[in-house]
Amino acid sequence: MKVSIITIVRNAEHYIERTLKSALAQTHPDIDYVVVDGASTDGTLSIIERYRDRLGTLVSEPDAGISDAWNKGLRLATGQVMGLLNAGDEYAPDAVAQAVIALSTGLDMVYGDTDLVTDEGAVLRRNIGRFSLWFYSGGFGFYHPSCFATRALYERVGGFNTQFRYAMDSDWIARAAYAGARIGHAGVRARMVDGGVSVKNRYLAYGEHLHALQSAGAGAPVLSGSLVMTGLRGLARAGVRRARG
Repeated sequence: MKVSIITIVRNAEHYIERTLKSALAQTHPDIDYVVVDGASTDGTLSIIERYRDRLGTLVSEPDAGISDAWNKGLRLATGQVMGLLNAGDEYAPDAVAQAVIALSTGLDMVYGDTDLVTDEGAVLRRNIGRFSLWFYSGGFGFYHPSCFATRALYERVGGFNTQFRYAMDSDWIARAAYAGARIGHAGVRARMVDGGVSVKNRYLAYGEHLHALQSAGAGAPVLSGSLVMTGLRGLARAGVRRARG
């Protein structure tokens, strides 16, 4: 399978090179690398240009936000499988290969495990990926850098909803799940800088997450389960913080 890796970026000169290197170091032999730059005004584009001859496609122009940039990348991609790797995020060298192995079993979408790291790359904690529509922790239990989906699923579900500012990935995954997508865990390992837009706007992001669930067709049991589990996790985190003093 040809795999398209899509990196979107704007003004991330501190992060972009680690992302480029990890995508270009993949052991899978058939990679289409698409980089969508949102008209960066810092040194981001000059760093990307150093790797220009190894990229499949590079565009640099204004966009309307994350969803719009992702959708642009999807339109430019030529692979049978899509992976979204934003600036600052990284794949383990065999991440794409592991995704292809799992998708070859008939799955439509796979997810793996993600290390949450500091700006400098130090590991803060590891998320062991799991999936449930009522579970909320960085989405439905896994983080988007560890997620790969087939082109056929994107064609069936459509792209990302530009009305969402924070939970655009939750919205897409919920739509995929309610469209009958076969979703499973794979041996994909990724790294993600902690503190992205949805983390910094945690409550707004969760509100959008619930709206995405409802829009996709979730009923009261799923919505209530998500609220209860999120509340319990919040209480547990507060207890840990108090215990640490």
